[in-house]
Amino acid sequence: MSSIIHRAAQRGVANYGWLHSHFSFSFAEYYNRDRMGYGALRVINDDIIEAEKGFDMHPHKEMEIISIVTKGSLEHRDSQGNHGVIKEGEIQYMSAGSGVRHSEFNPSKVQSAELFQIWIQPNQKGGEPLYEKRDFNKIEQLNHWVVLTSPDARDNSIKIRQDAFIFTTKVYNGVKIVFPTLNDGNGFLLFVIKGSVEIAGNILNERDEMQINDNEYHTLKALDDTHLLLFEVPMHR
Repeated sequence: MSSIIHRAAQRGVANYGWLHSHFSFSFAEYYNRDRMGYGALRVINDDIIEAEKGFDMHPHKEMEIISIVTKGSLEHRDSQGNHGVIKEGEIQYMSAGSGVRHSEFNPSKVQSAELFQIWIQPNQKGGEPLYEKRDFNKIEQLNHWVVLTSPDARDNSIKIRQDAFIFTTKVYNGVKIVFPTLNDGNGFLLFVIKGSVEIAGNILNERDEMQINDNEYHTLKALDDTHLLLFEVPMHR
């Protein structure tokens, strides 16, 4: 196996009082020339937003932005007139296209919001900005991969402007599962949200990640009840 492991403690850290973030890749004031992304995957931000706080209106251009809420809720508004609230277990997609302004706000008066914000570089320039949200709470995620985003909206996933996929699963302790088939020119990044797994003799714990750069047959075993994200992205940018 051709792989690289990054531990949770190796991530960038930022604390703005209302926002507590860990960065898998260089972002904002955190810069690491060896961690500028993984292929078309540019950002994995692990964020906690305090109650009644959030990001004011700000611009984006030519980026696929996916928000995965794991606790609380997040309210979205943008310059295209889109408005929505996503809650735990829901996914929000915004394609910035030729340019869009948006805000993200925790509407709760008491509860913090926890989420992953993911940026994937698109496979085209410009285009009309897009917005969509999807509830995955009713889709069975135990011990098999569920497709959250894809280039073709397969299996009720959100269609994005890149030949990339985001999968998730919740695996019971002791269960083994096989990775999806890797498309040519792509690589995998496995991210442990919660729990721990063993893969090819390596142990990954909560918030650890592994980059896998080959198309071999891969199996992982859960060493605890575990929640995972798996990214498949083109290795060209």
